[in-house]
Amino acid sequence: MAPKMPPPSVDTMPRGQFVRTIPQMHAEGTRCVITLRGDADISTRRDLCDVLSRVTADGSGDVVIDLAEVTFIDTAIVRALLTARQLLHRQDRILTLRSPPKLAIRVLKVFGVTDLVEKEGPVQR
Repeated sequence: MAPKMPPPSVDTMPRGQFVRTIPQMHAEGTRCVITLRGDADISTRRDLCDVLSRVTADGSGDVVIDLAEVTFIDTAIVRALLTARQLLHRQDRILTLRSPPKLAIRVLKVFGVTDLVEKEGPVQR
């Protein structure tokens, strides 16, 4: 059996090829920020669910999902986020989404969850 190779980093992938997104976590005050990059789809779901499970089990602080560098998001990811929101809500914690690109906003609108998007200062009209 051949050894499993880790997925190539985003930097080494030729343009247009599949890039697997690995969620990254860091603390921001009392909140946990989970950053997604590239394509957030069914292939990312398990990794995201694992991270969200650890954060939910931790039991402290709110959770922010940073979507600023997401190039694609599918319904599997949105469903995972909705499940996490329910679990966090039971613990009196909040899930918010930071800086979703226009494509992600469209998907979130389909699910009726644009209220999860973090407000960024005063709205410019």
